[in-house]
Amino acid sequence: MQVIVSSVVLGLVVAACSGNVFDLAVGDCFDDGDMSVEGVEEVGEVPMVECSEPHDNEVYAVVGIDGDRFPGEIAMRTEADEVCLDAFEGFVGLDYQTSVLDFGWLVPTAETWDAGDRVVACFIYRMDLEKVAGTLQGMGI
Repeated sequence: MQVIVSSVVLGLVVAACSGNVFDLAVGDCFDDGDMSVEGVEEVGEVPMVECSEPHDNEVYAVVGIDGDRFPGEIAMRTEADEVCLDAFEGFVGLDYQTSVLDFGWLVPTAETWDAGDRVVACFIYRMDLEKVAGTLQGMGI
């Protein structure tokens, strides 16, 4: 899967004590780990964290994508942006433009698409990069 954070493509991350990106669910929390490394484009695992502990990111939507053929990177990113933006206010309790939170997403690559990956996982984080403890669901910030 590809990971996009603030419109910057990040990449291959395999961390100890990590979770498979294909198993992420709404409410899962994870840290950036090596995702902050410039030039990273694909990620297979992320460092999972209990949401009650300080963490960087929280999954707020997991959306299935229809189609038999991989739509291409640009189309995949555009669709991810749309579905994540659509789900933002319902989870946070405040519209994206007003919120202090930002979002990123994990999207299928052509290779993972061919293996059956059809999921966009949307995650939120503090734009000021401050870690949070607890869920951001319904916080209205």
